Amino acid sequence: MNNIEQMLQSFRSELPHGSETAAAIDRGASLEEISELAEAEGLHKIATVLFEAEQEALREGPEPMADTAAATDRFVRATRDSLPEGSETAAAIDRGASWEEISELAEREGLHQLASALFEAEQEQLRDPS
Repeated sequence: MNNIEQMLQSFRSELPHGSETAAAIDRGASLEEISELAEAEGLHKIATVLFEAEQEALREGPEPMADTAAATDRFVRATRDSLPEGSETAAAIDRGASWEEISELAEREGLHQLASALFEAEQEQLRDPS
């Protein structure tokens, strides 16, 4: 069993049986799906850890920058769906603002997971500007 599977089983043991995140883990869903469900259920720590695991897996792939950017964009869109309409972060996402601007607004609005993910993606782009 690899580290991610062990981590998932550790999380699973702490989740209530009616949890959609638990059901996704039980059926072997993708990390992306489990992360999105965890976020929707307010399990932010689990969602953050899984997002980071996804990012690390993508960095190890054949074209890490394209995959990382695409994964980050998917994460931003998925997060947008849970934001209230009055959110400045939501408005920035809707108008296609830069990751830097979205990250700053997210941090200001207490959306630390989103801000952290965007900051990490920005740092990855700086490390490998190709």
